[in-house]
Amino acid sequence: MATQKNKKSEIVDVLAWNLFKAGADKRKNVMPIKCGLDNRLIASTKNFFVVGGLGAFTPGYYLIITKNFYGSFAQLTDEEIIEYKWLVSVLNDSLDKNYKQYSTIFEHGMCSCAGGLDHAHVHMMPVPKDVDNSEIIQIIEKVLKKRSAGIEKIKFNNHTFDNVHDISTIINFNDNYEILEGKLLKFEDLKNYDEDFEKIRPLLLAEEQYINFKVPAKNFLFCTTHYLGTQFGREVVSEISLNFDKKLKEYFSSLNRSNPTKLIWRWQDYNFEKNILQTMRDLSNYLKSIKSEKNYIKFKMVNFIN
Repeated sequence: MATQKNKKSEIVDVLAWNLFKAGADKRKNVMPIKCGLDNRLIASTKNFFVVGGLGAFTPGYYLIITKNFYGSFAQLTDEEIIEYKWLVSVLNDSLDKNYKQYSTIFEHGMCSCAGGLDHAHVHMMPVPKDVDNSEIIQIIEKVLKKRSAGIEKIKFNNHTFDNVHDISTIINFNDNYEILEGKLLKFEDLKNYDEDFEKIRPLLLAEEQYINFKVPAKNFLFCTTHYLGTQFGREVVSEISLNFDKKLKEYFSSLNRSNPTKLIWRWQDYNFEKNILQTMRDLSNYLKSIKSEKNYIKFKMVNFIN
């Protein structure tokens, strides 16, 4: 079955529902032995489906994807929002049950990502329950500086630089630079919208792009229209994981020594297949335990792993 295409760009939609459904049918709804692009489907409801996310540096990484093609979750109908909130609550419970962790939920809305990833999708990743909001803010500001977010031009050693990679290298390893254009963004600058996603959806539709990030159990959230680069949320969560898991930090450090040009949080660099397979198995088993619940039936939940 052909995958969907974005009519504007004619780029193949690699997050199309029919692509993942065909992949699940091909493996006859049993656990795959190895992960591929199309065989990571775990579950679906009437309007959404859940797959194991590529680049799962910890188990419990889900992508929630719309069955219909949307550019962002801001385009959801009110009815779809109700279904989405229920699905999120189920996935939150699964992270607590399986890993004793809270969830971080984030979306790079209307990101126009390369390779067909402009199909609306939300990331859900686990974080330790004992992380506090001040620590999350510190980590966000660390990542902002690493990305030189908001800075457009600097002066260093009597030369001007306007390339983002040059700027980030200079400001992260030197102090004697001068910002000529823009400013280094702080956490407070990211709070362009400071309300729950449901209330600001109509406002986001008027924006070119946004990043919506929250840790629901900590009442922590921000929504910004600043461009922060791709995979900002994944990098933030990876830094949180490093801060709270010494073994994981040692493992990441060993990977970095072996491949210094690769980044742990960049899914194109590391697949972490073992964690994806564990995520698929654990969520499927959890769903089997709640399949008799009313909303499971109401929202037509289907478990694609026997």
